[in-house]
Amino acid sequence: MLNADFQLVEQLFRQYYKILRAYAFRLINDQNVAEDIVQDVFVALWNRRTELHTDGTIKSYLFKAVYNKSLNYLNSKKYTEEDSLELFIDQLNALQTQDGNQENLFLVKELQKEIENFTHTLPRQVKRVFILSRARGLKIPEIAHEMELSHKTVEKYLSKALADLHIYLKDKDLLGFLVFITYSQNNFF
Repeated sequence: MLNADFQLVEQLFRQYYKILRAYAFRLINDQNVAEDIVQDVFVALWNRRTELHTDGTIKSYLFKAVYNKSLNYLNSKKYTEEDSLELFIDQLNALQTQDGNQENLFLVKELQKEIENFTHTLPRQVKRVFILSRARGLKIPEIAHEMELSHKTVEKYLSKALADLHIYLKDKDLLGFLVFITYSQNNFF
């Protein structure tokens, strides 16, 4: 029985490892962590091997498990809110340049509108740092030079803006749209 279980899990590993790793990477943008997440999912699968059903639900289980572990990672202390939001904004910007379906373009525009609404709530200096960073793509030293501020002050303002934006979008239940858009672009299932 153990040999049959091993063969089943090994077959599933060979069949789904690469696509699951790509899926995890797309969610968290870190190849090493993506590999760890997928390996953890297969270890969990091995531990639950007596509960395996080969009626087609394994594929869904694997993707859902990778998705959940990826979200857990993004919410963990290993991954700061600023990094998470940086990834969010980078993916949002990347989605703008892709040819997407109308629904995805609508969602991207909605997210952009909410980010724009958010910027109006920021204090003047923080807002200017955020816009120089996001809209003009300037780096911290360039912003510091242009605004005649210290690097630490620019970092502080940018961190505050990103943390506040994370909370703002989370309160409006908009962070999940990025995962949806990313998923629908790939059609993994």
